[in-house]
Amino acid sequence: MLRVKKTVDYINELRLSDSEEKRLLGNKLAVQYAKWTKTLNLQDFLGFANFIQENKAKIGVAQFFGKFRAYAFEEYIYHLLQAKISFPRHLQIFWGEKCLVWRKGGKGYAMEFDISIGKKINGFVEPNVVFDAKVELDSARLKTALASFVILKRWNSNVKCLLVYVVKDVDSALLELANYWIDGVFRLSLEKNETEALLDYVAKCFS
Repeated sequence: MLRVKKTVDYINELRLSDSEEKRLLGNKLAVQYAKWTKTLNLQDFLGFANFIQENKAKIGVAQFFGKFRAYAFEEYIYHLLQAKISFPRHLQIFWGEKCLVWRKGGKGYAMEFDISIGKKINGFVEPNVVFDAKVELDSARLKTALASFVILKRWNSNVKCLLVYVVKDVDSALLELANYWIDGVFRLSLEKNETEALLDYVAKCFS
């Protein structure tokens, strides 16, 4: 698990703030974080994410708020897969690490994926499955994920590319079109909880 700054780091920044209001907020988030990392219940996680959303004005800087919530969702999926899927012994799950997507002569290029399952060779992950995790899926984020997947598949056509999101804010036609290049799209929300479908798909990748 490489992700340098994790959910707990954002919580601790709030808990160590000079502002009493932020410290109180950080303490409440710490309790919720401890709960969902233990239960891995989607409702518990979404309660945590919604609490961040509701208090974004108190949390401050937009980048801080955005990354806080985004990394938390990545971490939720990371822990969920780690707990629920039995991977072959030679494979590992990685969070926020780079996968090689091109090499020619002495040059190479690697891209970071939110979560990947595979093995590490010469400092890069050689993935079997990669995940792009979006709390809010809009057209710009979908196109960015799609571009990353297309580049990776050009290098390794066998890798499975999965998109997981919570809130849908994108034209359904565009999302349907994206299915030509994305192997699986799963929504994890109270309105549409596809957690079991996600876990079933990933498990079958290694069966």
